[in-house]
Amino acid sequence: MRRPGIALLMGIAIALPALADTPLGQVNIELTGNVVDFTCVAEGSDSDKSVSLGRWPAKQLRQAGSTTTAVPFTLRLTGCPPGAASITFAGKADGADPSLLALNASSSASRVAVEIRDNDRRRLPLQQASRDVAVDAQGNVMLQFYANYIATADDPQAGSADADATFMINYN
Repeated sequence: MRRPGIALLMGIAIALPALADTPLGQVNIELTGNVVDFTCVAEGSDSDKSVSLGRWPAKQLRQAGSTTTAVPFTLRLTGCPPGAASITFAGKADGADPSLLALNASSSASRVAVEIRDNDRRRLPLQQASRDVAVDAQGNVMLQFYANYIATADDPQAGSADADATFMINYN
């Protein structure tokens, strides 16, 4: 019974000098956040939303930067605290342009990505918050977005072109 205790003490004795070798102030951790009374939730079907970007001929995307028509979609939030809310989209970034959403592994199309746009139809890069939208007196907010395909290189390959994104609700 004494051996496990001795091994544990030796492990601690070995680890303590390693901690002392780290210069003071070199390892810093900053933790921030807020505690709120209530939080927004995506309304019903908006928490698991499917947006159909349609069927497009490959010639529509013949050159890098060519896009398809933007398809509108909304996210309705309820139970929000007073103020404003915004959305940050996340997902696998495209290798050619990390602001775009890459197609998922089961897609057979290539040299194509998904572009998410804000209410003003300007590109909303992944990991960047959308503009704030005011929360109404009942704690509701509706955010408008658009999505479209975009060619990331000349002559993309036709095939299925699906992508997956998640969103984070930001309170302001």
